[in-house]
This record gives sequence, structure tokens and C-alpha cells, in this order.
Amino acid sequence: MAAISAESELLLLLSRQHVTDPQIARLREILGQDEPVLDWGRIAGQAAQHRVAALVGWHGWRLLTREAMAGLDAAVVSLLYSAYRDTRRSNELMLDEIQAISDAAAAQGITVLMRKGGHLAFAVYQEPGMRPMGDLDVLVTRAQAPALVEVLERLGYAEGNPTETGIVPLSKRDRAFWRLYGSDLPKLNKLTGQLDRPIISVDVNVSLALPGKGYDVPVSAVLANARRHRYGDASFLVPSPEDAVIDLSAHIYKTSTTLRFMNRGSKHRRLIKYVDIAELVRSAGQDFSWDLFRKRVDEYAVAGPVFYGLAHLQMLFPGVIPPDVLAALRQQCPEPERLLTEYGQWDLPQPRVWQQDFLTRFFDPATDRDLPASKSLV
Repeated sequence: MAAISAESELLLLLSRQHVTDPQIARLREILGQDEPVLDWGRIAGQAAQHRVAALVGWHGWRLLTREAMAGLDAAVVSLLYSAYRDTRRSNELMLDEIQAISDAAAAQGITVLMRKGGHLAFAVYQEPGMRPMGDLDVLVTRAQAPALVEVLERLGYAEGNPTETGIVPLSKRDRAFWRLYGSDLPKLNKLTGQLDRPIISVDVNVSLALPGKGYDVPVSAVLANARRHRYGDASFLVPSPEDAVIDLSAHIYKTSTTLRFMNRGSKHRRLIKYVDIAELVRSAGQDFSWDLFRKRVDEYAVAGPVFYGLAHLQMLFPGVIPPDVLAALRQQCPEPERLLTEYGQWDLPQPRVWQQDFLTRFFDPATDRDLPASKSLV
């Protein structure tokens, strides 16, 4: 691993569901060192930016209260643990919404699948409070999307931007943007009146890739391979683990090379995206077939985007992906090193190349200062 700060290493050690004894030992070393002095404000900021505050808080609180681990900043640990509590309460409301949408769609003969947070929080993480959820991403065929929108409208959702008092309809410019540059329909929102989740937003995804990028993941195939997942009394469709890893990896590629995502909340620097894949693979265990995974990568013709995501995952969490799988994906990419360092190819006349190594730029927001604006906006 390239040299990273003690704060970033601590973040990596606690951004997982299970922390091993050797990792605990390394954590004690970091906390016990005299120099450099840990910047706990930076740790809290990075945890929030990378959307792992709930995970770090869950571990930190346990280490502080159960094991009385020396060196932890109690105030910061308490703050991060509150992120876990808030996420848990919020996700309980989201689970009710997932079930309501699934039931209403099924009643109309619509096949709808929960992806990303709506899948992972309840099927991969041992505690739903560990995995924050922004929007609820659902996948449906383009043919069934209008019917699903009608279902959502009957459930109280409306297209537009939410305010404290209602949903403001989209402008013509916004509509043009979604039509030309989106892989999903305009977002639908609902005001809930609930303090723990005042707004629920649903992204209706009809594609798993942006238009005109030279690759796609067939939605019909992902839906055909889907599985029914049960969580308590809830039951809903989720992708097969192999399709989920393909989807999450390609999503990393999309948000890490397209400037409008990179400039919007630094979506190319989100540790949770990599934690999701690592935890999905670990939780699936023997149920995950790497042979089937490679077969589907070939069928979908997405070796490049998937290699991008998994190669960077390997840098953050070594050992999650079998070396032969990563090597095979690399061989399918004509210029793998260029693939891993190039960005802006979808937005600019000429792509840019990162001058910093991945781990340096991933944990340093200052490297984003020179990001050019996207030229693809309408």
C-alpha cells in the first residue's frame, strides 16, 4: 500500500463490518503513537465525506465502551456513533417504503429491483444502520418505467425538486438534461412528515450506464437473474451477487471519470462504494461464483468499467478479489494503465490524466481544485 496518513489508515481499518485481531493491533499502534498527533477533526470530516461515518462510529463506540481502547477521541466517536443511530432510524422508514413500492409494482405486473443502498443495507450489512442511503435506486425496464412512475405517483411521489412545503416541478432545462444525459428518469420525491426521513427520493433506473459511453449492462438480464431477498417481514427483488458486483464496479467507473459527477459532491472519492463491493463479496462467500462473474462480464462486454472499479478496490482492500480474476480483466483492456488514470473523456475534447497516485488523490480533497467543468451540461 502506498503511504497514506494515519487518519486515512484508521478510516480504512474501521470501514468494514468485521475488524480482525491484526487490524485491531494495528489500530492500537496508530492510537498509541506520539507523532504525528491524530487530527480527529480530519477523521470525522473524512468519514462523512466518504459516507462511512456510521460504520466508523459503530466500531468506535464498541471499542470505546466495551474495550476501553486508549487514544480514541470520545467526542468524535460519539458524533460518529450518532450517524449510525440516525442511519438506522432512517433506514427503518426506507424499508417500509421498499416494501410498499415492491408490493404496489407487483400488483401491476411490474418487475422492479432494489439496487445499491436499498439492496445492500438489508442484504449485505449485518446492521442496516451501517449503510447510509441517500436515494432509493430501483431498476426497471424502459418499457415498464411509465407504469412504475404511475405506481409511485399513487404512493404520493411527484417529479421535481423538494422544498419544505412541497415539490417544485422541473424546468424545461432540467427535463432536457435528464433526457439527454441520464441513465434514469427524473427523480421522484415525497415529503413524509417524519423527522428521521423528511424526504424520500426514488431514482427510477432504466439503464446501468450513461448514454453514449460505449458499454451497457442489459437491464433485462439483470432482472432475469434477480433473487428475492427477505428481511424480517419484508420481501423484495435484489440483483444476483455477480450482477451486483458488476453494477457497483461500473458505477464507480461512471462517477470517477465523468466530470459532472466528480464536480458534484466529489462522487469519485467515496470509500463506501468500495466497501460495498468488499462486503458483498465477503457476505456471499461460497455463493459467489467467480466463474459466473467472468462469464457475465464477457456477455455484457463490460471488462473495462469492471476492471476500473475492482483494480481500485484492490488498492484499498487487498485480497478481496482473486488475483486471477483481476489479471484476466486486465488482459481484456487494451491500455489498462491509461484506463485507470484517465478522466473527463466523456466531457472534454481531450481527456485528462491524474498526476497523483490513486491513494493520494482519493484521500486528499485538494486534488480536486483543478478539475475542469463538464462540457456535457445542457
